[in-house]
Amino acid sequence: MIGGSIDPAGRAEREVRGLFADDDALDRAVAWAREILAVRGLNPSAQQLRSLRELRRADRRLSLVAARFLVEAAAGRGEAPPRQTSPVLR
Repeated sequence: MIGGSIDPAGRAEREVRGLFADDDALDRAVAWAREILAVRGLNPSAQQLRSLRELRRADRRLSLVAARFLVEAAAGRGEAPPRQTSPVLR
């Protein structure tokens, strides 16, 4: 399928909400990620790959996409602006 609407950040957010199922799911998930990384002595901004691996070790249910989403959120980076798609593919 050409031009499918793949939204990795949206998919990751839905997955995180499913793992931490309540209204404050994202806030709790980010707080959990920050706590795990702090205990392990990892800086999510400087040690992204190690942080990602530690989060996945702490909870094996996390996919790569969801773990990356949490590392980015723990580092304080917001969601990137949506990419422009070609008008031909819309």
